[in-house]
Amino acid sequence: MHSYVINSVNALILIVAGLTVYFIHPQQPPVALVAPGLGLMLLACTYHLRKHNQFVTHTVTALTLLAAIVVIFRLNAGGERWDTRYLLLLLMGLSCIVAVAVFIGNFLRERRTRNNTIYKDDL
Repeated sequence: MHSYVINSVNALILIVAGLTVYFIHPQQPPVALVAPGLGLMLLACTYHLRKHNQFVTHTVTALTLLAAIVVIFRLNAGGERWDTRYLLLLLMGLSCIVAVAVFIGNFLRERRTRNNTIYKDDL
């Protein structure tokens, strides 16, 4: 699967699930808007991923890994009851980890072929 498709899906998951977490939390803390903000930044990079800009590809991979780390550290490790908020955080974290794995897999596959045959249909 192409990186720009995975990036779009991951960004939409971050935006929708992040806003849901923000609105279901009773205090609505501003830190809950970090994931939707990262999702918007990732979504803005989709066009450049489609054009195979290597700098943007590496930047998106790093931002997605950062988003996974931030979201996973917000998970409840204290043993409290798992509610909808924590399940959405887990969904966002897993989505980011899968996206990073796909980005790295596409990069390795592209390096092994050493030509643009993987992306001929996009160019």
